[in-house]
Amino acid sequence: MQTRHLWTIAAPAALATLAAALAVPLAGANAKSAVAPDRCASGDVPLGRAVEVVEAWRAFKGADGLSHVEAIKIPGKTGTYYGGKVTVTQFDLGTPSHASIVYGQPNMEIPVHPAPYRETFILLSGSSRIILSNGEIYPLKPGSMFVAEDLGTPGRGGKSGPCGYVALSLAYKDAPH
Repeated sequence: MQTRHLWTIAAPAALATLAAALAVPLAGANAKSAVAPDRCASGDVPLGRAVEVVEAWRAFKGADGLSHVEAIKIPGKTGTYYGGKVTVTQFDLGTPSHASIVYGQPNMEIPVHPAPYRETFILLSGSSRIILSNGEIYPLKPGSMFVAEDLGTPGRGGKSGPCGYVALSLAYKDAPH
């Protein structure tokens, strides 16, 4: 198995602002949360400086009919508000048909499955891994973005991390890729 890494994939200010606006429990507020508060909360919240370009993983259908992944860069537009105390970076990801908050249980195996529609998956807390059929592994951490455009393939699987994860999923059911 080969593990691929992206080292600059966080858009911290934008994701923290988005999570706060959605009231997402980033630090595991109760026992029903996917993130255990005592063990996993510290360091799980994406904090830092705003970035104008986020690097992401993009899954696509290769000539062999299988899922492949490449690193892509998604440009954003950053602005400051309230005297520079709040920074917001906006990324044009298209118009989704719906958005969902996804809570993954700790150490959960995600079976290989085909993508039913295009999706952008943004990890807000915890960790997960995307695992391709050829064994390549693509880790996701808070601030990571995964763009699934590999429609018509057998798909890919994965595994959630020891603390589970909380993610924002943007689905594009009616949009061509």
